[in-house]
Amino acid sequence: MDAAALGERVNLLGPWLRRRLGRPVVKIGLDAGLGCPHRPARTGAGGCSFCPPNASGRGEGRGDVAGQLARGLAKLQARRRPGRPLPAVLAYFQAFSSTFAPPEVLRRLYDQALADPRVAGLIVSTRPDCLDPPRWEVLDKFQGRTLFWLELGLQSAHDATLRRINRGHDRACFDQAVAEAQRRGIRVVAHVILGLPGEGLEQTNATARHLASLGVWGVKLHNLMVLEGAALAAQWRRGGFRPWGREQWARAAGEFLARLPGEVLIHRLAADPGPDRLLAPRWAADKDRALSALLEYLRAHDLRQGELA
Repeated sequence: MDAAALGERVNLLGPWLRRRLGRPVVKIGLDAGLGCPHRPARTGAGGCSFCPPNASGRGEGRGDVAGQLARGLAKLQARRRPGRPLPAVLAYFQAFSSTFAPPEVLRRLYDQALADPRVAGLIVSTRPDCLDPPRWEVLDKFQGRTLFWLELGLQSAHDATLRRINRGHDRACFDQAVAEAQRRGIRVVAHVILGLPGEGLEQTNATARHLASLGVWGVKLHNLMVLEGAALAAQWRRGGFRPWGREQWARAAGEFLARLPGEVLIHRLAADPGPDRLLAPRWAADKDRALSALLEYLRAHDLRQGELA
């Protein structure tokens, strides 16, 4: 995949980070063991249909945040040639809902992540319905201390789709969270999934236009995958759901990007599945070929991010 050519058409996060921090940047994924308010153990709601029992986020295991960071930093150091400095490191609270704890617990966890001087920034990923005034106050303090952004799952701007995938919140909930973050000066990255059940190009284009209207700082795209253990897997096995093909996804991603303003930073274009849990579509296991298909679509239609915004 020609990353440079893709970067000419899409406003990718990597170059922005390198300009901001002056060197290559690596994220270390952290699992604070906080769980999710929408999972069966807590509410009986069953969680989102695409989410497997072990949820998203592959990092340095669970448990003590300082220990996870130490393991991640040790691995980075082991891969560097002697005397070569480490890249800038961002502590990424990625797994489940990383605000699903009392404010004092969140403050302690985030402090642990920033205690190592090699950590140059903090990322918190959560659900828009897992934020309230005390949690917002915690996030507000950290965004004033370091490079910081908040990742919020929207997945789709269509309430019918959100009900279909058992998302547990509506679009208005997401919009309210974005507005509150922007009021506080907190950068927001929206998570979106392309290829959700019942959606086609019309729906994904509308989601792009909605995010453009909100003025989010960044977007992270995921191609829908059927993962072992997720509720969607049972639907797929019954023949009730058929994932998109690679070319269909590439078209949707290209059209989506063209409808986002050019200044929006694209944090991800396609997901990285764990090969041991991916059931379908099989093409999702080869991210490079997926990105090459996206670049081919952009070239064939002479599209760039923002062109249709």
